[in-house]
Amino acid sequence: MDDVAEIARMIHRLEEAGLSRREIAEGSQTSPSAITRIANLNAKNPTFAMVKGIQAFYRRHFPVDPPRRNDLQQRFAPGCSPRAGR
Repeated sequence: MDDVAEIARMIHRLEEAGLSRREIAEGSQTSPSAITRIANLNAKNPTFAMVKGIQAFYRRHFPVDPPRRNDLQQRFAPGCSPRAGR
């Protein structure tokens, strides 16, 4: 159920951005009724293709955050590096 809730949050965020459910359905290549069922958390088992389509459409509108620097780079000031053995 958590996975369906995550997809429902994506649909709601797309709606907040001004897209209708019909536009979301067309962009993700699913039916508008399936989008409504997922958004209302009534979908028991959405298909893999449906979920991937919605995720791909969502990423086109909200790109993934840039990759983070590794932990050591975040802990030390620019130009400083950890000593060997620590």
